Amino acid sequence: MSGFPDSGPILGSVVGETLGLRIYLAGGIALRGSNGVTLGERALAGRQGRRLFVRLAAMHEPVPHIELADDLWGPDWPDGWAVALRALVSKLRTLLASVGAPGSILSSGGNYALILPADAWLDTDAAAEAVHRAETLLAAGDLAGAAGWALAARAIASRSLLPGEEAEWLEPIRRRLSEVRLRSLEALGEIWISRGDPGLAARDAAEAIGVDPYRESAHRLLIRAHLAAGDHGAAGRAFANVRQLLADELGVTPSPETMALARSVSGGDA
Repeated sequence: MSGFPDSGPILGSVVGETLGLRIYLAGGIALRGSNGVTLGERALAGRQGRRLFVRLAAMHEPVPHIELADDLWGPDWPDGWAVALRALVSKLRTLLASVGAPGSILSSGGNYALILPADAWLDTDAAAEAVHRAETLLAAGDLAGAAGWALAARAIASRSLLPGEEAEWLEPIRRRLSEVRLRSLEALGEIWISRGDPGLAARDAAEAIGVDPYRESAHRLLIRAHLAAGDHGAAGRAFANVRQLLADELGVTPSPETMALARSVSGGDA
């Protein structure tokens, strides 16, 4: 067992293919180098090292030294914070060098940036690419291909990122990952309906609603899954639930698209 989660086709390899550096952020930090070296979270410099590494890897842009220090130490910066920050970065540089990516962390103009090798793979980026491919293949009618990519995207995006940690910079990354999860679930729901398995579609729609209760597209998918199963009663209850939720929590009515679907459930009365 390698300790690395299987994420479907984006982790698959062709026989004889040389894989580049692979970085896993969601579900626990891990690195797998093209040189065969694998490292887990324990190789990082504790909590601060984990926060620093995830921020540099996921942001895709230079981050000022002072912002990193503020994130690592809050209002209680140590007197030698610059030296302490350099020490943490040095440990990350050593770690990256051990997996075949020396010189990946650059410092310029008071900023640090992580510049990964061209053939590197980052799970959060791969998930976004996978769901895009799934949606494209679904639109083209390739259900099997779309399912593989959607399952891969969901596998990554369903994992937590730095659980227990909170930070202003972390929330947009988590939101992007959550959106990938929702899109992959909705793509899978469409695939299952097209394949004649509305039960799986209802399951994935319900999971999406659990992630974002106000996402009407997920509620519409659930209604359509029930209709595909021939259960008009469940479809009607699903519409009633979303209408009540939106009224109680947001003070709004369902969108015209949802209302049109409801009319198909009730035979014109919604």
